[in-house]
Amino acid sequence: MAVLVTLDADGSPVPTPIWYLYRDGVFYFRTASNAIKTENIRRDPRVSICVQDERAPYKSVSVRGTAEVADSLDSLGRDMHRHYLGLVGAIGYRAATRGQIEQGPEVTLIVRPEHMTSSDFAAETPMVGRVWLLLKRVLPPWL
Repeated sequence: MAVLVTLDADGSPVPTPIWYLYRDGVFYFRTASNAIKTENIRRDPRVSICVQDERAPYKSVSVRGTAEVADSLDSLGRDMHRHYLGLVGAIGYRAATRGQIEQGPEVTLIVRPEHMTSSDFAAETPMVGRVWLLLKRVLPPWL
């Protein structure tokens, strides 16, 4: 997941968690044509994005850039569904729930990064810590 931050009419930041794809140096998002984030971008294309790994050792990328609103790219939707849900999950999503989740006409938000920063704390985590974090992913949560 990414957090896409757009600017409201008064300049206030409006953060929104959203699925994304990153290809060839560009971020792609799909959303409703009348979503608040879409309207905000039409008025002011400046955005920021944060993508983070919630599992330790933590990694993140923060982006500032300019967004544009384009017609919906159907192939992008298929690729995005497959990226997040896998092949079988994407087929099920399109067949069973897409109409309930995606309401109204969709658009594609395209963000071209102008400034990116990243962090990765893996190198600072000792080997014993890395092994424990790996085990923690498969062990019961109460350990």
